[in-house]
Parts: sequence; structure tokens; C-alpha cells
Amino acid sequence: MTTILGVIVGLGIMVFAIIDVSQQDPGRIIGLKDMYINLPSFLIVLGGTLASTLIAHPFRHLTRGFMAFFIVFLRREYNFVSVINHICDASQRYAKQGIPGLEEKLKAYKQNDLLKDGITMIVNGYKPEEVQEFLETNIQRKYDREMIDFYVFRTMGKASPAFGMVGTLVGLIFMLRVMSESPEKIGPFLAVALITTFYGVLMANLIFNPMGNKLLYHAEVNLRIGRMEIEGLMYVLKKQHPIYIKDKLSSYVPPGARKQLYKETVSKKQKPPKKK
Repeated sequence: MTTILGVIVGLGIMVFAIIDVSQQDPGRIIGLKDMYINLPSFLIVLGGTLASTLIAHPFRHLTRGFMAFFIVFLRREYNFVSVINHICDASQRYAKQGIPGLEEKLKAYKQNDLLKDGITMIVNGYKPEEVQEFLETNIQRKYDREMIDFYVFRTMGKASPAFGMVGTLVGLIFMLRVMSESPEKIGPFLAVALITTFYGVLMANLIFNPMGNKLLYHAEVNLRIGRMEIEGLMYVLKKQHPIYIKDKLSSYVPPGARKQLYKETVSKKQKPPKKK
């Protein structure tokens, strides 16, 4: 259904834009605004890009991609140090108090994430291999869902310059048609034709490709922090010491934040006793 809809929308926009261009008078382009703002060119690029994406992806993927476009501005960077500290706290509670300690940890832990799910499974008596298998499947499926957003914007990043070229060809056809009758319109028609290429390149390199790379980055970070949480939960099951856990998980932490990781656990050096 979306494939047919995409074809109809794409062809409809093309026909409308071609008719609109044929009715324009390029000789009236006198100001900077008139030179760089052209509705048919904009419709060819944006409408064609959306139609092409609709053909390539299901409609729900397109809506999910647009939701991600707005959500990405509100996302906060994950704090690896904070996650590791939660893992260390859970391990200490489990070593000292057992399951009741983890239950208290769950009551105090406000975030609904993979770490909370893992601790809940430990409290419910799941075996270590069951916890690991479930959480690995969970993070992989989350990664696959987030990659859909990247694929949508990658498609739009590839399509928009192509439709910019299509709009340019439309303008060149009109330019060649008036070459013999009105040579003075060749320059203005060529300028209008090139606007579509300008729109296509601008949208691809300023919006679609950078946003796709941003979504890819967030997907990779979420996958990395998910693996760190799974590894940390295995240490919780073994009731490892916090310093051991931090040493093992420090490779996930950016170098500039490692001092903060050990800030609470590094003990002060004891001064040697004074000789009498």
C-alpha cells in the first residue's frame, strides 16, 4: 500500500511542479528572495524525497524516523560513570544483604532501563545464563529498531540530491524550449533550474545525512552501554568488589571521565608512622 501511495504522491508532485514551472515568468526574478525561493523546486526535492522514502520503507518506519528527528534534540548523553556506580552499589547490596538488598535497590532505582530489568530478573531467581541471554536479545532488538531510523534518513540523504538533479533537468527542458523564441529567458530559466540542485544538496548535507549519523551514533552508544550493563550484572551475580568492577568496566568509560569513576573509591595514601 505504501509503495503505491509513494508512486502516486511522487508522480503527482512532479506533474504539479512541471505545470507550475511552465507558468512562471523567469524574467520577474529581480530580488534575492525571488532567486532563492522557488516553490516548484522545493516540492520536487522534498516531495520526491518523501515519496521515494515511502516506497523504500513502510509508513510506520517513516513516522518513527520523523519522531526520532525531534526526539534527538532532547536526548541526553548517557553517563557511563553513573551506570557503573549503580552496578557497584547493587553488587555491594547483594554481597551484604542478599536478595533483600537488591529489592531495596530496585525501589530506589528510578530509571526503567536494561539494568533495572536485569536486577529484577536476579531477584526473581533467574539463572545467570538466562539473564545474559534475555538481556543480549533485548539490546540487539533495541539496536535493530534504532537502526531503522538511521536507514530512513540515509535513504532521504541519497534521494534528495537525485531529485534536485531531476528538478534541474525539468528546468533545462524549458530553457531549451525557449532558446530560439526568447533567448533572454535562458539565463533566468537556468537559474531556476539550478535552485533544485541547491535545495537537494542542502537538504542532504545539512539535514538528512547529519541527522542519520547522529541517530547511528546514539544506536552505537546504546548498544555499547547495554553490553556494559550485561557484563556488570554478571559481576553482580558473582558479588564482586566495587573496585574490581570498576577496573573491569573502565574500558567502556571515556578517558576524560575515568578520574570521576575512581573518585569515590580511591583511598588516601596512609602516611608512615613517625619514629620515636
